[in-house]
Amino acid sequence: MRVADLTNVRKRLRVSGEDRVTFLHGQCTNDIKRLNPGEHCYAAFLNAKGKMRGDADIVCLEDAFILSSVADLRGTLEKFIITEDVTIEVLAEPEYAVWGEKPTGLAVYENRLGGWNVIGGRPTGEPVTLEELERMRVEAGVPLWGVDMDENTIPVEAGLAAWAISYDKGCYIGQETIARIKTYGHVNRHLCQLRMEGKLALRYVRRELAKPGTIVTVDGVQAEVIKLCGS
Repeated sequence: MRVADLTNVRKRLRVSGEDRVTFLHGQCTNDIKRLNPGEHCYAAFLNAKGKMRGDADIVCLEDAFILSSVADLRGTLEKFIITEDVTIEVLAEPEYAVWGEKPTGLAVYENRLGGWNVIGGRPTGEPVTLEELERMRVEAGVPLWGVDMDENTIPVEAGLAAWAISYDKGCYIGQETIARIKTYGHVNRHLCQLRMEGKLALRYVRRELAKPGTIVTVDGVQAEVIKLCGS
């Protein structure tokens, strides 16, 4: 078992109340309504122009949803609560990433690095440093909020379409932009995994150059496009 402590890296929220399903469904890009207790999904949260407010892994419980995110989503969610019966609370429980046997805890979900994240449990095992975790993330081509994504990012640019976007769900904030990109157009840049100076890195590349094998210049250094993130 290998374990990384993410307690101070990620923020955890509990979303409860009678209107929690419809409220959260209208806030994010994935299909919250299809989740049964114990199931989870990954989603982006957008503004009206289709740019990101953040992203989160979302776990469905019997009476609530647990959100885990690097982004601070509480404020941006609470401002949309008007008459809805929805309560958003910060969770103090720890969070760990685990590689090995599936852990147990308050909420468990698969991460995108080949392991599990557990909230509310305390697994033990060989420690994984944050530096090693960052290397694993880059090698897997997984974008990180605040590093590869911010308030100017459209989720399709970051390669989140396959992970985070349901094109069949009902209306949500920013949906018009996402639907228009899928139906009529394209984004002007893509987050790509590059080989530069003998190492892997994630950088945005113009659409016409975002093809495996293309040589590009990034920060004055030549680099080769390995793949588009999310592909």
